[in-house]
Amino acid sequence: MRARPELRALLLAAGLVLGAACATAASQVSTIIVPAPPGGPIDRVARLVAPELSAALGHPVVVDNRLGAAGKIGVQAALRAPRDGHTLIAVSPSIASVNPVVDKAPGYDPLTDFDALGIAATNAGVVAVRAGLPVADMAELVRYAKAHPGELTYGSFGIGTSLHLQSEELLHTLGIDARHIPYKGEAQVMSALAGGEVDLMLYATAPIVPLVQSGRVRALAATSSQRWSMLPQVPSYAETGLPALRTYQYRSWVGFVLPAGTPPARRQEVLRAWQSTLASPKLREALAVQGFEPASGDPAEMQRTVAGEIERLRALLASGRIKLD
Repeated sequence: MRARPELRALLLAAGLVLGAACATAASQVSTIIVPAPPGGPIDRVARLVAPELSAALGHPVVVDNRLGAAGKIGVQAALRAPRDGHTLIAVSPSIASVNPVVDKAPGYDPLTDFDALGIAATNAGVVAVRAGLPVADMAELVRYAKAHPGELTYGSFGIGTSLHLQSEELLHTLGIDARHIPYKGEAQVMSALAGGEVDLMLYATAPIVPLVQSGRVRALAATSSQRWSMLPQVPSYAETGLPALRTYQYRSWVGFVLPAGTPPARRQEVLRAWQSTLASPKLREALAVQGFEPASGDPAEMQRTVAGEIERLRALLASGRIKLD
């Protein structure tokens, strides 16, 4: 039976609309802006998340490293992009909590300019020292620092970064001092430590593992209350026997946000894909292999985490211990 002309026309129009919709979907690309160098924790997590998020959204997701100005260049580029849900920002404490506290003009407010999707992963690490430093555990480090005042040095990603502030907080907790040597990224600090340019790295993540295993650096303690799965032979802070570390711990994290102002319907679409992504067994396994612990990805929890860290860091700066000049 032949279709009537008006029915054929209707079917043709419907096919054209469907084809156009499919072509539009196929041409869409979402971007995760990483305001940090390749190879660091934010970049590693973003590159694990991207293919799973791409599958959930049904179109490509690419990672774009935008470097400079302690992450401000990447964040501000993302905030200038159209608020259409196709630009995400991968952030860490440095971006979300530290910059707004230490920088007088960061160009963004994480509590109002970011629309949190959630924290994807957390990670502990280890306190590491150069192989030639004559200390074997945290208690010996404290004794050595007190016996050699002003001699120890530690590396960080730069003045005012999360590693700088966290290192000073730990030194203050232990009641010791060390001189800060800023570098441009995690890889550079680890290279300097292995080469004996600095004595300490007070929070080192997965790339430190082969350096520890080869004996080029020594790990003294995992930075949380449990041992770190990547170096299970290293005692946790709680196991060091130091009263100051009995309840102290530090875990960093990597989260994802949209620029605030994304239309609600589009935000919900991205959020559903985000939650599907974090539930992926493949992603969770890949994160664990790289030393990360998969997180809940809850937007409200991320917002509370950022607000709490900002409050704590403001108190740390108010103490006068950290010099940002």
